[in-house]
Amino acid sequence: IEDVVIALRGQRGIRHSVAVVGPWDVMVAVEAADFESIARTVFRHIQATEGVLHTYTAPVLPLEMLGVYAGGPGMPAVPMHRPGMACYVHIKAAAEAGSVAGVVQALGAMDDVAGVAVVAGEHDLIAEIPLTWEEAAPVILDRIHTIPGVSATTTLVAVPEFGQEADEEAEPFSTWA
Repeated sequence: IEDVVIALRGQRGIRHSVAVVGPWDVMVAVEAADFESIARTVFRHIQATEGVLHTYTAPVLPLEMLGVYAGGPGMPAVPMHRPGMACYVHIKAAAEAGSVAGVVQALGAMDDVAGVAVVAGEHDLIAEIPLTWEEAAPVILDRIHTIPGVSATTTLVAVPEFGQEADEEAEPFSTWA
């Protein structure tokens, strides 16, 4: 995983790559003028990277399509603009009309949310919370899950940059793998 993350960084069209814990091993933000260019980056660069076995692409939809304008009051940027600790919450919205726009606006009003993107695919939105898992879990469970229109979430937790030593005095934490 470390080799894949490092190989992807700095490649043309790739804004950021990070190792994550969750259903995937690596999350990559690709940036281009149009979807064809994004697909080309996925096919030529990401899928061609040694160690990549499978990719899943979730194109970002402009918030303007929902009548929500990025950069306005309370509207966070698109996720993955900077490296560092973060939790990426993939959100499935309810089927009711307007629920995605309502969830975007609610997320935009939350101080703990640094970025929001509406995406096509299995989930409807991705929200970036620039906190450790331990700090982000209450935000996800107590605040995001209670937003009207949120029907389910899946969270990917960024792994600290490779080469950094863990804090040996940190309180123990367990997980299942």
